[in-house]
Amino acid sequence: MFIFYDIFFFITALVYLPYLLWKRKWHGGFWRRCAISLGAVAGSSTKKTIWVHAVSVGEVLTIVPLVESIRQRFAEYRIVLSVVTPTGYELAQKRFNNTLTIVYAPLDFSWVVRRYLDVLKPVIYISAETEWWPNLYAFLYHRRIPIVQVNGRVSDRAFQRYQFIAPLTRKVLACIRLFCMQSALDADRVIGLGADVSRVRVMGNLKFDYTPPSTSFTKEILGFDTQDQLIIAGSTHPGEEQIMLDIYARLGNEFPSLRLVLAPRHVGRSDEVVRLCQARGFCAQKFSELPPTQDQRSDCILIVDRIGCLNDLYSLAELVVIGKTFCGRGGQNMLEPLRYCKPTLVGPHTENFRDIVRIFLKTGALIEVKDKEELMNRMRRLLSDPKERLAGLTAAQEEFTRHQGATVKTMEGIAGILNI
Repeated sequence: MFIFYDIFFFITALVYLPYLLWKRKWHGGFWRRCAISLGAVAGSSTKKTIWVHAVSVGEVLTIVPLVESIRQRFAEYRIVLSVVTPTGYELAQKRFNNTLTIVYAPLDFSWVVRRYLDVLKPVIYISAETEWWPNLYAFLYHRRIPIVQVNGRVSDRAFQRYQFIAPLTRKVLACIRLFCMQSALDADRVIGLGADVSRVRVMGNLKFDYTPPSTSFTKEILGFDTQDQLIIAGSTHPGEEQIMLDIYARLGNEFPSLRLVLAPRHVGRSDEVVRLCQARGFCAQKFSELPPTQDQRSDCILIVDRIGCLNDLYSLAELVVIGKTFCGRGGQNMLEPLRYCKPTLVGPHTENFRDIVRIFLKTGALIEVKDKEELMNRMRRLLSDPKERLAGLTAAQEEFTRHQGATVKTMEGIAGILNI
């Protein structure tokens, strides 16, 4: 089986390579994902190893409370955290302050996977959300290393894709010891794909348990005045910056203290967004170039081109607009601004966060609009009426409290396996 999958994966990688180069997603981490210098990076340790995997930025933030709990409860183990993207790698180094061993995840070739397992020697593999690799999971299973899926979810698109390769999906799922799923729908879907029902549990969403560290950011540090009202558009995708600039151009005349912060989902697009702002006649300031020069105007649009600071910036916002909900599919995570009690607006495309949207729409803190015009009108109302801005925020905080506890439940599942 391995040789056939290796050939298939190799062909797929060759076909995918031009896309990576075209999208400028190729990076040095790909060579490290081939196990090059893995021994030097991972080092040696007499401690048993818990291998935790988080794909990128969102997953790294999600597993912070879980990793801290593992460190406290199983101090005799070392933790190795693997990621896929450079942004995830950078954030992991920052969040864990070099206290964990951070590596790039292996490419799913049999010889690469063997090398990783020989070097890391994990006693358990814990993967955040949903990323299933046939070779890796098969080798883990054959070496009797238990696999735990934490904060598991199966999106609409993923469910369709996995159904298309149902025989392979069932084989991979059979390798997993415990599925800790976010919701009953996710549990039903993973069972429908072939998971053993006795191994599937609904634990809740780990994102509710994450508490962001205190921030030192202030409006003045960002180059704004204290009385300025900040609108932050977070994790935007192409086309959404244009929407925000159109709205900002119109609302800026009505609200002179209004200021705009644009945080593209992929920071590599920052220069593109700067040029877009300048083409519209706006002043643009990149976050990496702070503090601003003395002659910098306070009405400059701030472009966030650094990883890991967006959550902190949300604490300064008057209103937040979530990206990939107007241009794109699935949406981006809207929990961070809601945690700070910020009125949060989303477009019609929130499929990947259906449960969160359902929970917070009823509080009034999360507002769903269908298009740019409705977005502008709702923003105008919120800016004009402080009472409407505050409506629903208490209820949102209560919902946060009510849905916490996934970390404790997940830890019990992991402990039950490690104590065997």
